[in-house]
Amino acid sequence: MISGINLLPWRDERRQRQRRTAITIAVIFLSVTAMGLAGVWWKQNADISYQNSRNQFLKQAISRVERQLQEIKDIQKRKEELMARMEVINRLQAERPKLVRGMMELATSIPEGIFFSSLKRTPDGISFTGVAQSSSRISALMEQLTGTPSFDRPKLDLINVGETQEFELWVSSTQSGEPEEISEGKP
Repeated sequence: MISGINLLPWRDERRQRQRRTAITIAVIFLSVTAMGLAGVWWKQNADISYQNSRNQFLKQAISRVERQLQEIKDIQKRKEELMARMEVINRLQAERPKLVRGMMELATSIPEGIFFSSLKRTPDGISFTGVAQSSSRISALMEQLTGTPSFDRPKLDLINVGETQEFELWVSSTQSGEPEEISEGKP
């Protein structure tokens, strides 16, 4: 064996080079890993920010649609109220000729000696309060009202006998199923 050759410094240098290379590779690996994690973190933050902006846009759109739905509900409610008013107006328009005809029939049906002091109209009929010279005149009024097309079933509610006969009379008004047509030019 050769006794004069020392191989230890060469091995030490090689170990130090390997150690430096390993440390350099570790530092590079850690640097790449840190940059990769930073990139992933940055990308996630960008995605979260983008999604938050989309969510905010959707919230604004939803609130706008909810306001529009509320406006639509208000408009529908006003429409229903207007339709109800129009129905009342149409019903009153249809009843107007019947009412006029009924008043004309009432005026022609009243026998002499009967005077009305009040007249109240209800959906079911008409209530009369008045004074008559005799109860036979009240009977004649009831018979004549029965014979008219606008009135039916007269009912005498109250009669006070004295010098003049005070009475309350209720008469149901006949209702036809369809509104009557009015020809133009005729009152």
